[in-house]
Amino acid sequence: MRNAMKIGLVLAALVVAGVYSVSAEDVSQQAVLNGTVVSVIEAGTPVKEGDVLVSVDSLVGGVPAARADRDGVVKEVRVQKGQTIAKQDVVAVLESK
Repeated sequence: MRNAMKIGLVLAALVVAGVYSVSAEDVSQQAVLNGTVVSVIEAGTPVKEGDVLVSVDSLVGGVPAARADRDGVVKEVRVQKGQTIAKQDVVAVLESK
């Protein structure tokens, strides 16, 4: 009986570990506007859904071209200030929680 209980606990621990290992994923973030980049978030920055990742120049100043679509940490930034981007360009990669 004790062996069965130990095996059950080990299996439960493995299931929990598996859930946590697959719950974090890399998610590409795309621009929704064309333009010249005026601001970019730094890699390693924690973000919440809706936070601005990249802004582009417009007649009224900088406007958000890409926002985080989920909570996470900026793993990679693929654009820099002064660069021209197009709609649907991948501008950053988030590691989601």
